[in-house]
Amino acid sequence: MTKRFIPRSIEEITPQWLTDALTESGVLRNNSVKNVSTEMIGEQGYMGILGRLNLEYETSDDGLPTSMIAKLPTREFKNRITGEIFLHYERENRLYDEYLIKLPTKTPKCYFSDMDSGVGERTINFSYFLYNKLPKWLINVFLIFFGLYVLAKKRRYILLIEDFADLEYIDQRDGCSHEDAKLVMRSLGKGQAVFWNNPEVNQYWLKPDSEIGRLMGLLYENGLPVVERNFEDRLTPKIKTVFDWVLKNNGRIDNFILTRPTTLVHSDFRIDNIFFNRKENEIAIIDWQGAYRGLGISDLAYFCTGSGSQPFTPEQVDELIITYHQGLQEGGVSSYSLEECRLDYTYGLFVALRYIVIANGALEIDNDSDLQKLSELWFDRMKLMVENLDLSSI
Repeated sequence: MTKRFIPRSIEEITPQWLTDALTESGVLRNNSVKNVSTEMIGEQGYMGILGRLNLEYETSDDGLPTSMIAKLPTREFKNRITGEIFLHYERENRLYDEYLIKLPTKTPKCYFSDMDSGVGERTINFSYFLYNKLPKWLINVFLIFFGLYVLAKKRRYILLIEDFADLEYIDQRDGCSHEDAKLVMRSLGKGQAVFWNNPEVNQYWLKPDSEIGRLMGLLYENGLPVVERNFEDRLTPKIKTVFDWVLKNNGRIDNFILTRPTTLVHSDFRIDNIFFNRKENEIAIIDWQGAYRGLGISDLAYFCTGSGSQPFTPEQVDELIITYHQGLQEGGVSSYSLEECRLDYTYGLFVALRYIVIANGALEIDNDSDLQKLSELWFDRMKLMVENLDLSSI
């Protein structure tokens, strides 16, 4: 059987391929793409390549999209390995195919999704088993082997999704206001309510990070020297103390989270991945590659660490927690108190800090000045939140 062609680059997306793809997905009926022009969105995403496709059809039809976004995997070697090992590309395709349409919060319409077959559930489950059983040094060896193995499969992925060019975008370097953050948190709560303790997200490709705690701890341990080397002048004594506490109490954090309610967590929930519809006073969320089943409020904590135009004060963070909890209640979650939510926030912040350190260690930050500058802002903006942590009370 001939393997179906999936473009590896934006340049390989032709009018004929688009016609076939959009006809298969039901977007096109008795019509075809006549011309397509492309423009890159940014030179290179950290985990993916984005391109805007401007389409012209053989037969004019106001009901058809005149532009859409094509998303493909990154070509950065280290980043691509990370994306393959943690199923980032497969996960996002599957979410667009089956799950995101169920959210009350707006996400891009998916016009077409395709990917090569993967290693399968048994292989992934066996890998998770090894992560929790092997000694640290052998986990590192296994990660290298598994990374090269999945790269050798040369899987291809593509998404054609809605273009949000008409919505307002806030660059993370500028950051958002506290009022905008409240709008974001209410929508976050409503959206997470849909999959709150919902068995639909009990999928092998949405496994919680807390189920591979030893691996997350190892990646965090590997990422700390990268953070310390690049951002020494940004790390206050308290930040260093908290980072060290997370390192020493990694298992404790995960054991607690495994006792808590779960939902669909975005994991990279920051202002760069959020658009604003001012007319409807709503938001739209993109970039679901890192989503997993886990502690919902970790999205709130992660957002607060780096997305504000100014560092959020403890009082402002608490107001956002209250707003998020109200969103959960509006979405139908009735058995989760505000007191529980506040308690979970502390552990959600640990998860956010762990993710930030792991991301800095996993990406090509040493060779990326733009990413370095963004991380510098991040560490500056998180100071108030981290300084307010009382580790002795945990």
